[in-house]
Amino acid sequence: MKAKKKGKLPLIDKIFLWINCGLCLALLVSYLAPVTDPRKFWLIAFFGLAYPPILLTNLLMIFYWALRKRWFALISLIGIVCGWGVLKNNVGLHPGNSNQPKSSNTNVIRMMTYNVHDFKKYGGVKDISTKHEILNIIADKQPDVIGIEEFYSRKRGKFAMVDSIRKIMGSDNCYVESFGGNETVTIGIGIFSRYPIIAKGMIQLAPLFSGNQCLYADVKKGNKIFRLYSVHLQSINFDPEDYRYIDTVAKSGKPDLGSTKRLGSKLKRAFLKRAEQVVKIKEHARQCPYPYIIAGDFNDTPSSFAVNQMAKGLKNTFYEKGFGLGRTYNGDFPNYQIDYIMVTPQFDVASYTVIEKKLSDHFPVYADLVLK
Repeated sequence: MKAKKKGKLPLIDKIFLWINCGLCLALLVSYLAPVTDPRKFWLIAFFGLAYPPILLTNLLMIFYWALRKRWFALISLIGIVCGWGVLKNNVGLHPGNSNQPKSSNTNVIRMMTYNVHDFKKYGGVKDISTKHEILNIIADKQPDVIGIEEFYSRKRGKFAMVDSIRKIMGSDNCYVESFGGNETVTIGIGIFSRYPIIAKGMIQLAPLFSGNQCLYADVKKGNKIFRLYSVHLQSINFDPEDYRYIDTVAKSGKPDLGSTKRLGSKLKRAFLKRAEQVVKIKEHARQCPYPYIIAGDFNDTPSSFAVNQMAKGLKNTFYEKGFGLGRTYNGDFPNYQIDYIMVTPQFDVASYTVIEKKLSDHFPVYADLVLK
């Protein structure tokens, strides 16, 4: 009789077992997000977005069962191992490859991408100190080419940013397109290069007044030519009330159905738009006669369809040399990796760095590349 009672599972363990099975199932569904086009079945995209917390809760379940000395720990462990490729896209496994000094090797190209949020702190107004700190980062890291999203510049004065960055780069080679502003104010995307730009153009991804566009520039370094695509994929376009709601839920844990549906609708629309935009960029890149770099603010996570479609046939510099979570966003939405640098196989990736300095709502990212 005693042996029989000993073999029974306590009620608390039964509850946690059911929870564990549900979490493991959610984890397995999230593995479908990178390969499921949201235009055909959008619900899966939300599981991809939720991959980090789903992964974390499965790790906690392993810890729980280990303490309870139960074999049920294998449920989540096997689930995590099944998605090893997805895990490596989200968690870098290459320590010691960041913050490297700039190489004296003339074949190395330092590529930086930075969404500067109009050179102001997130939620703040333009201030001179933030502008100077952002410029100091660029000057300190000495990129050879840089793509800047949410670029803001005036024709003259303290925010004549085109002139400021040209001065830092020691070159007049740049391509800037404005999608807002007026005759004296530029709001758009900018590409700046230490090397000559021999051709340039734009891939329209959204209405012209939208900053979600893609610029490209063909850059000549010595006797070699490569192309840089600087991209800003579809934003979610949350309003202040949306961020207030996210903050309220985070503090109280009490969601509101109407507000949740509003946020879900905006996320769904962004998933669909980004899927379309990636197709446009990839079709254009297929015609490119040179090695190329695709870099910028993708507004999506490593487990998303958009990011994984963009990465097809390319090297993701974070995957190649990154370490840790690689977070690049630091605004009010959960802090994910949403900025990327991807390159064709003609490039070797020497290093990858995220500079975790809270100025814009994005961290700058740079990678040292060797064009073979």
